[in-house]
Amino acid sequence: MRKNAWVICCCTAVLAAFGTFFRWLQDQVCFEAETGLAVRGSIWPYAVALMIVIAAVVLAVVCFRMKNQPHTSFPDSLPAAFAAAPRVRTIGGIVLGALLAVGGAWLMISSGTLSSPGLQRVLAVLAIVTGAAFIWQMLSIGDGEATSGTVVCASMPIVLLVFWLIVSYKVNIINPTISAYAVEILALCAALIAFYQLAGFAYGRPKAIKSIFWSQFAAFLCITALPDDRAGGQQLMLAAVAGILVFQSYLTASNIRPAVSGPVGGAQ
Repeated sequence: MRKNAWVICCCTAVLAAFGTFFRWLQDQVCFEAETGLAVRGSIWPYAVALMIVIAAVVLAVVCFRMKNQPHTSFPDSLPAAFAAAPRVRTIGGIVLGALLAVGGAWLMISSGTLSSPGLQRVLAVLAIVTGAAFIWQMLSIGDGEATSGTVVCASMPIVLLVFWLIVSYKVNIINPTISAYAVEILALCAALIAFYQLAGFAYGRPKAIKSIFWSQFAAFLCITALPDDRAGGQQLMLAAVAGILVFQSYLTASNIRPAVSGPVGGAQ
């Protein structure tokens, strides 16, 4: 149902626009320039938190409506979830995968000027490998069952995000202002859950609606976190992760079909 896919993607885009604006305002006025400490009494941290809650509720309602449409069949395998015209998968896979790999390469080049350069280099390598794995995954999806290669490709974003959380914790552990990096941590955690849900299609545990919700919500958080101060390579990687999640969840939502006969499929 392509209409539902466009509706939820448009909702995410609108919500992310407001979230990014509020986060940008928070970064501009809520932290002292000299110390980086939070300024007391500002409303913008509450506006960002409220925007996150609103986004979660709106996306949950849209997904709930998709789930409860009568006589609906949900994709229950990786080929079924990501089925699309070869040109669409090729362009989306190459562009987004290359964007993630380029972000990793950029981070590798600039890692010497960052804190914890060794961890940053490992993160860069994982980003490059994950970008290549995503391209391969989009180009190799066929009508057959998931192979060991597709399972590895589905698992690579999870490995990347787990390590990214470690790097983020290592870099921000000395920062007493939690609100300065809280949105990034939430974005990485939500993206980790989203890729875990998407990997369920490759591991034989498909959950289409949960995959769509977490992917769209994580994409919203990743975009909202972009105004924060971080390395350029990580900025590009975060944008690529958001794009990959939106693209995969769009394909999944597009492949929710009216049931031919019998009850709704067991993908939920």
